[in-house]
Amino acid sequence: MPGMKTWIALSLAVLSTAGAAPKTPPATPASPVETVLVHRCTDAKGRVTLQDEPCPKGSQSESREMTRPKDPPKPRAIPVLAPPIDALPDEPAPVRRRELIPPPPMYRCTSYDGIERFSESYDPNPRCEPLVLYYPYPNNLTPAQALSCRWVEDSCVRLSDSAACARWKVMRKDAVSAVTRSFSDTAAYRKSELERLTQITEESCP
Repeated sequence: MPGMKTWIALSLAVLSTAGAAPKTPPATPASPVETVLVHRCTDAKGRVTLQDEPCPKGSQSESREMTRPKDPPKPRAIPVLAPPIDALPDEPAPVRRRELIPPPPMYRCTSYDGIERFSESYDPNPRCEPLVLYYPYPNNLTPAQALSCRWVEDSCVRLSDSAACARWKVMRKDAVSAVTRSFSDTAAYRKSELERLTQITEESCP
């Protein structure tokens, strides 16, 4: 049966050729494109309108399939980055307060009759004053008693540091005035006294 043999041979050749052919990978489906049918309508007066619905009766109609427009993508928000640590302003260095030392002592001394004076040392100023100054009835004194005296002294109290500084500043102000009014024989002493008082107020008084 030569015809049957020929048919079998051809079938085997086709099968062998199909098996040897390389396999083609399936195509990736493209993203569907959304379209819209737009109708161009012209009425009897020649006015043209474009719409997605069929044209009304009595108007000429032309249809065209178009890609539906899409909104552009929203812009991405740009994050606000904090400045680097190195860019931050440096904190100001703390201001160191000047360390003060206690001022030298200052005393306020008051006499028996209420007169006040200031002294840099404890100085009650003991003295013998006439007795007639303190006796309530001086006319009743004998001549010997009237010529006698009585020992008295002032009451001296040390001032606090703040009160002492106030007094030292007053003394310095007076010393400035004394320098401007000094004569040649006292100018050196007045100037040195001003320097001493200036040093005290700068080292001890705020």
